Amino acid sequence: MRTLIVGAGRIGMHLIGYLSSSDENQLTVIEKKGERCKDVADKYDAIILNEDGSKLDILKKADASQADLLLAATDDDRANLAATRAAKKEFGIPRVIAVANSPKNKERLMQAGADVVICPVDLALRDFENVLSKDHSITLMYRSAENLRVAEAIIPLNASLIGKKIHEIQLPEKCRVGLVCRENGFVFPEPELELKSGDKVLLLGDAPSVARTVELLRSSESA
Repeated sequence: MRTLIVGAGRIGMHLIGYLSSSDENQLTVIEKKGERCKDVADKYDAIILNEDGSKLDILKKADASQADLLLAATDDDRANLAATRAAKKEFGIPRVIAVANSPKNKERLMQAGADVVICPVDLALRDFENVLSKDHSITLMYRSAENLRVAEAIIPLNASLIGKKIHEIQLPEKCRVGLVCRENGFVFPEPELELKSGDKVLLLGDAPSVARTVELLRSSESA
């Protein structure tokens, strides 16, 4: 797979290291700072351009039209925006992943054509929320635009729903059970599946409904 990485800063360097571990990836890295280019050259097998990857002529020089994937991972969201827009509109790169250093730029990057936008600030906040969570659930994904939350809740030893079948549980209308994970693997939430203590239940729905379902699954009071 031909992969073009724009930016070799902290995030870009991690991506280069990850992708270079596979022989299937042919990497081209564009980075403005010379010392970063040298660092990449010393550690990884990649084509390196000491240029500004947000500029159209530089992307042409890097054969962007031949790329299968572009990763816009600079420390500057304006550069990531320009690279993303060019990748989709000028070169037709099939898949574009962009980094939003500021959460306020996520929507702009999506509008520019990014297939996936990663925001380190959001990821860090999610980790803090999981540590501080009062309902003992773990948020796996949250999309504020759609108010969508995917969370994992563990059934405690004293839960009143132990032994209950999925179809017997009155879930909020806007929440669904996606999977139930157990020691020997995962099972699909068929209507006749009985819940056990220690089950890790994957929930998806709008944030308030997921929160109510977590409370229901962990409650020791009879419903």
